[in-house]
Amino acid sequence: MPMIPLPSTEQLRRLSAFDGDSIAAWRLQSEILHSLYGEVSSALVLRLAGSAARLVALSCSTGEVHIDASDAFDLGSSALALTDDSTAALLATAEPMRMLLPAEAPHCVLQQLLAADLAIAVPIHAAGRSDHLLLLGCTPAHPLAQAELDLLGLLANCLGSFLGGALDRRQLAEQSRKAWVEIADLADVQRLLLPDNPQIRGLSHAIHYQPSAVAGGDYYDLMSLSHRIDDYPADMPDVVGLLLADVSGHGAGAAMEAVQFDAILRTYKGGDGEGPAGALTYANRHFFSRKTRPHFLTALGLLHLPHEARMRLCNAGHLPPLRRREGRLERLDEGRDIPIGILKEHAYDNHLYDARSGDLLVVYTDGVTEARNAQGEEFGIERLESILARSELDTPQALLSCMLSELHAHQGGEIGVDDQTLIVLRLG
Repeated sequence: MPMIPLPSTEQLRRLSAFDGDSIAAWRLQSEILHSLYGEVSSALVLRLAGSAARLVALSCSTGEVHIDASDAFDLGSSALALTDDSTAALLATAEPMRMLLPAEAPHCVLQQLLAADLAIAVPIHAAGRSDHLLLLGCTPAHPLAQAELDLLGLLANCLGSFLGGALDRRQLAEQSRKAWVEIADLADVQRLLLPDNPQIRGLSHAIHYQPSAVAGGDYYDLMSLSHRIDDYPADMPDVVGLLLADVSGHGAGAAMEAVQFDAILRTYKGGDGEGPAGALTYANRHFFSRKTRPHFLTALGLLHLPHEARMRLCNAGHLPPLRRREGRLERLDEGRDIPIGILKEHAYDNHLYDARSGDLLVVYTDGVTEARNAQGEEFGIERLESILARSELDTPQALLSCMLSELHAHQGGEIGVDDQTLIVLRLG
């Protein structure tokens, strides 16, 4: 068996420099093969299910690249299919093998592509798979045609390991990009469900909504409900409905649960008791599906009735709202109940509070209070209360801006490890 030269350390070092650039890696590999072995053509083939395969890169015997390895996993489904029977065995090989190619060019695509009478097929092994083959084309008299197949296998995998790494990183980047686009599309749908700066007579408000990822599991709705009350006085501030929910976990799965929660609420036509408890009782019943759900959610429903000088609160496992009235702070924590998605037939209750013009209310999700600094210390409800207590901050926007400034400084950035929603209301 003739001895064949092996790549130098410098050549391998140059190959190892590629990070996801499969085009440049294939070009350098073709250059190295030509410098080592002269008149040898090469091709990179992707093996698909069954006996199908696709040509994803090709270089001629001079080392010139004819097809770049730009889509080595055929994600665009545009690579050349290799389906002729005469080369099926060669493409299906699990071990290095050589094969004389038929002289009748019309019946052998590889013979035309490699412009060679003999092909050597070597599987490229990566991550426990052999998705790609390196094909070498030469004459029967070429030293490669007489070399040991095991040595050729080691050689090809030595070169192919660098190319394979670039291919895998390129595929991972493409898959990550596609996943990001899909999640971004979900986030866009989710944001369309949120209110767009609702104008409510007699109410001023400021809202911060920030998922920890592209899509998140926080959800809120804020609306006027005066039209739901017969003969509501036109000179009174609007009846206000607020719903804030927090799905366990975060990311795309939690976002889907939040979208479904919104869809359920939109089918609510009344019943199950007075709102907001009736709405949460209804949503809880229909939140259950045919199979066990991986998530539950906490929710807070608030209904402000200015004409009655009171408000109803229904708390399904959520953190208590904070209220500032004439300099005095309160946690409105009466009647905190279980989260939604725990017991299907559970019925929620409202708790009544008096309400006055000028009351400042703060509602929030646990992504705010549980945000940690570098020492692991939580932001905490107490910090929100401390900011709310500052008498010079008497508008929702001023309070929200101060709270966010301290929250971001505490957690070291604008985005936390969990979804964050913070809403400040001033009742009229």
